[in-house]
Amino acid sequence: MPSRKRFGRLVDLATLSLILLCGTRRSRGSGAEPVVRSLSGFVAASINGLIGDAVLAGPPQKDLGFIADHAGCAFVEAETEVDALSQALVLSRGTDLLILHAGHVPEIGFIEGIEDLLASGQSARRGWLLRAPGNSAERAFPALAPAVGLVAARRLCADVAVPSFANLLKATRARSAFRLRLRRIA
Repeated sequence: MPSRKRFGRLVDLATLSLILLCGTRRSRGSGAEPVVRSLSGFVAASINGLIGDAVLAGPPQKDLGFIADHAGCAFVEAETEVDALSQALVLSRGTDLLILHAGHVPEIGFIEGIEDLLASGQSARRGWLLRAPGNSAERAFPALAPAVGLVAARRLCADVAVPSFANLLKATRARSAFRLRLRRIA
């Protein structure tokens, strides 16, 4: 398990597997651009050792193989979100997962927030990622912003019978849930 220096002491942190959902209902834009821009937003997290591997998951028409080849990712092409997520869960290698809809990138402080979440202990290693407020209602009530990603232990996701994004969100909601913001880019 990698160690990082946090607040003057070494902390052991798990490495995340990034599963990027491409071409689904909440993914924005069309074509390769949202996928590539989302992946590029996680380069720093990968360099810091926070993200160990990535899997692109989406429909066959997205040409994910070409993007995955150039980015060094695994990829899954499936007709439904459930099939894509099921296969991506098998291909991912981390003990904890970061599942995200393409077309979103992390805001400033994201890496530190995820490190804090992972360092907080086994029972708290879950949370959902909300889109940064996009309208006046979401700015007034940030909790109204839709969830576009989640962080959860692999074992928690493996226990979900039908692994759709909505079902994984339900399985990860808890009083100790952690919220970070992702900026929409496409």
